[in-house]
Amino acid sequence: MSKIKEIKINNFSGGISDDPRESTASRFQLVKHFDCFSNPTRLTPYRSLETDTETSVSAIDLKQYIVKDFVYSSTSIKLYGLGKTSTGFTKIVQKADATSGMWTLPTSSEGNGAVQNGCFVEYKDYLWGFQGTTQVFKWGLLSGTPSITNTAGTVGTITSVAQGLIAKDDNLYLPYNNKLVRVSAAGTVTDAVLTLPTNFKITSICNFGNYLAIGCSPISSYNGVSKVYLWNLTSPDVQEVLDWGEGELRVLETIEGILVGITDRYLNNAAGAGRGSMIIQIYSGGIPQVVKEVFTQALTGKSIPLTKVVKNNRLFWSAKIMTNSAGTTYNEGIWSYGRKNVNYPFALSLDIIDENVNPNGIQAIGSAGNFFFITHSNDGSIDKTNDSAVYTFTSVYESQIFNLDEEDKDKTLLSLKVMFRKLVSGESLTAKYRVDGESSWTTIGTFSTADALSRTFMNIEATGLQFASGKEFEFRLESTGGLEITGIRAKFAVNDTPS
Repeated sequence: MSKIKEIKINNFSGGISDDPRESTASRFQLVKHFDCFSNPTRLTPYRSLETDTETSVSAIDLKQYIVKDFVYSSTSIKLYGLGKTSTGFTKIVQKADATSGMWTLPTSSEGNGAVQNGCFVEYKDYLWGFQGTTQVFKWGLLSGTPSITNTAGTVGTITSVAQGLIAKDDNLYLPYNNKLVRVSAAGTVTDAVLTLPTNFKITSICNFGNYLAIGCSPISSYNGVSKVYLWNLTSPDVQEVLDWGEGELRVLETIEGILVGITDRYLNNAAGAGRGSMIIQIYSGGIPQVVKEVFTQALTGKSIPLTKVVKNNRLFWSAKIMTNSAGTTYNEGIWSYGRKNVNYPFALSLDIIDENVNPNGIQAIGSAGNFFFITHSNDGSIDKTNDSAVYTFTSVYESQIFNLDEEDKDKTLLSLKVMFRKLVSGESLTAKYRVDGESSWTTIGTFSTADALSRTFMNIEATGLQFASGKEFEFRLESTGGLEITGIRAKFAVNDTPS
């Protein structure tokens, strides 16, 4: 005897699950290049990315400047990038329109000190950052004809920097090493307005209510516990110290009044004995809490970049997670944590992938409106969100592992139905599955018939063979051309006799 059971999924708001066998239909093992936040009852593909290294000189001229920091100006509505000259000195480039067109190389935009990527921020009609070993530079007026001031101020010897911000007191704060530099509205630079313990380096700062939250990791990477310091902007010492746990805190930001931190725990360090992870922690009082941990199966060869983007109620960052012990496959791209609104849970997703990235990975990200910019491959390559509705990249959904709450019984897949927004020409769906932990996916079939709203697969289309039997099933859906998935139904026959 057997009985019929069905799995139905039409909500994707739960994000990446903590465990692949967790019986929550709105969660999944992974999505790549799907937006599951804007409309939580559907998976909407993101546009593909396109190369963005063309200047007025040549189509690939920008690559030589290795641009790693981006500012979308509120004054001039231009996009600015911080790179370096052939001698390694500061070089600022710009785009008049972030969405399309070429980069240009403005005059008076080259510094006289080695570029310090990681801190590039707009304040009072100027762009600010560090260069050389002791210099604070500024470039502006952005609303006029900008030129660079190489030594707007001097600081101690620079060994590391982090992105600056404007705090609630309307001053600019620029982090380097274990110190904060204050820049006043008048442009006065004051070094070391706050100095933290010398065994830490500042990696990320953000506003947190009336405080500045300062994320720090050990100077000796991974050798110790990261900290977050809360400072009221005026006292000579901090007001609170938060133990952020083992590993290197790389990204810190406030989302809906909650501190969210991204920690790199042994992703690139043999001390993890092959058990590295990316950890998402939150804090809103009490002690920091781990809400997600994504494990790697091998060393990634790179740390999580310090760059971050905050928009649409979400925090975005980039990371590379190895998915096999050989280190040959991985999930890399722009991850996000947040939610659509208060009616949905906070969720983790791998939002954007870039199929043009080589194994050297992503070095930095930036944004201008809904356009993302990705510096990758360690050669100055930059990709941006396509300014046309182009969907050549493959968007991927990988379901939870389903045992229908009868883990000891054998099941046979009878049918798989995939629902989608009305198909248009050029869109395509590929459905796959695997049984009982198989290492590879079996293709069920593909579908691209215009005007259809669903497709029910009854067998393996290429062979006509019936679906396999087993105790656990997983599904993988691949979308190209912009096909938007709205739901999944899988029907099984469950053997009443445990096998």
